[in-house]
Amino acid sequence: MKKIAFIGGGSAKFVRTNVIDLLSFPELREAGFELNLMDINPQRLDRARALLEKMISEQKANLYVRATTDLQTALSGADFVIITIMVGGLRHYESDTFIPARHGVLQAVGDTIGPGSILRTLRTAPVLQQIVGHLRLLAPNAWVINYANPMAMLTRVLIEAGHEKTVGLCHSIQSTIPIIARWLNLPAAEIDYTAAGLNHVNFYLKLEHRGRDLYPDLLANADRIIREAETWEADAWAPVARGYERVRMELVKYLGYLPAEGPWHQGDYYPWFRKNRELLKQYGPQEGWSYNFDRILAEKGSQEIDDLISGQEKIKYDRSNDYGVQIIHSLATGSLRKIHGNVRNDGSIENLPRETVVEVPCMVDSTGLTPCRAGRIPPQLAAVMLPHAAVHELTLAAIREKSRTLLRQALQADPLTAAVLTLPQIDALAHELFDENKDYLHDWKD
Repeated sequence: MKKIAFIGGGSAKFVRTNVIDLLSFPELREAGFELNLMDINPQRLDRARALLEKMISEQKANLYVRATTDLQTALSGADFVIITIMVGGLRHYESDTFIPARHGVLQAVGDTIGPGSILRTLRTAPVLQQIVGHLRLLAPNAWVINYANPMAMLTRVLIEAGHEKTVGLCHSIQSTIPIIARWLNLPAAEIDYTAAGLNHVNFYLKLEHRGRDLYPDLLANADRIIREAETWEADAWAPVARGYERVRMELVKYLGYLPAEGPWHQGDYYPWFRKNRELLKQYGPQEGWSYNFDRILAEKGSQEIDDLISGQEKIKYDRSNDYGVQIIHSLATGSLRKIHGNVRNDGSIENLPRETVVEVPCMVDSTGLTPCRAGRIPPQLAAVMLPHAAVHELTLAAIREKSRTLLRQALQADPLTAAVLTLPQIDALAHELFDENKDYLHDWKD
């Protein structure tokens, strides 16, 4: 019997998506998989297990659910390990966001680069290192699929801790294609694309329809795309979409390529868009958008899961566009498919550091996962990625050496932080963040 361990398995909504995808492949739904949910929160764990048991019963699938709060039990004998954790939870998500905001660093999301991502990596890395230590003894041949952010840094933590069979996954590259199709009134399935870069700072190097380059069309329609996005109607609890696509359209205009990750994230990654509150009026959203969005989403999501378990709401079994179960299917059956995954560079992108984790096309079948070579990306794209690679390097060096100095220097290297604060101001921000995270820094040196 094959075993999938979900670390962070109390995240019922996330696990639900993966299991729906699993159920959508006849070869997997009848394979007798054991789905082992692991979480430190027993209540969340019980709800996730109840939902999966209901789904398996409804679909009459040959799958089995186990739940545990013990990490070693979950990992023992696993063939696949799916990681979706956020160490520190909403409490530190809030402090990662609003402490920097008080100092003038106005992060919209803070899960990829900048103060939020650096502190999140600090808290999460020891847990991932512990997971790898257990895998070495309990499941050395398991494939690890990481969904935890900051994607590039945490995937690199897993690889550098010694687990080579690791890939990080994000949904942004494949999920933006239907949006582009809607902008240009094209069938999404007919758009031919290739993206490469760093996670969330990745760009479509190829974007074509039947051999025709779509970038001239994007530039010609940029004003309309921005204007239409201004009228986007969100749910009542979601933010107003002022400036929703302005950032990405300006990046197309001035860099020549469209980033795959969504527009609200993009402003965090560069020194141009979020230097003061006046710019936020033009480029959107206020600081803490993602924290508030996820906080409300968690509350609504809990009620949704309860309604699904009770039967008040029907479970929909539509396959997602996520790559995780597609990878499991290819590894288990030998079906060849292309995905975009986060892997160690090792020359896939020639003008980024070899040790950096990059997001590139990969081929997957029963022999494993093979990254494809993207070659040299356009130099203007490498120029906006290299500062991120430097932040990754400094953050992970700080964690290895337990050095507060290196961690502060990672903050100094962040493009947005450096655009807003002087060096002494960054030092003051670092001290407040370190104090907030003192439980994770008790044995660190200055």
